[in-house]
Amino acid sequence: MKNPNPAPPPPIRDDENTREACWDLPADPEAVGKARRLAREALAIWGASAVAEDVTTIVSELVTNAIVHGRAPVTLSLHRHGRIVCGEVTDHGGVWPTSLPAAGPDEEHGRGLTIVAAYAERWGVEPAPGGKIVWFICVERGPR
Repeated sequence: MKNPNPAPPPPIRDDENTREACWDLPADPEAVGKARRLAREALAIWGASAVAEDVTTIVSELVTNAIVHGRAPVTLSLHRHGRIVCGEVTDHGGVWPTSLPAAGPDEEHGRGLTIVAAYAERWGVEPAPGGKIVWFICVERGPR
């Protein structure tokens, strides 16, 4: 007899056609470290460790922003296409990033999107049902 409740797909897929991962994250500060670990694990499975520092730095900033400025649920998705790693952080908050803020030297906050812009090839924001998706693209450099 076939199981009527098949197991959900694993959060990290790595087959010849698909390299993707998706996780729902709790809206608490501990989720930031968890998101970095999950991203690093997926990149290692995909053989994309060359962009791990860039991707995990971006993931850290975007998940932090989603928790601080957005609303649950927060979702992190990563996709690899050849040398390109794309990421998305989705939240259900109404606050949208509008420009790169200029944080003063003594300010504790306000540098997240500047960091994202420095580490990503490209990034942006798109509407999602009930919230927004902040996406980024990183490209592996050098010979393969």
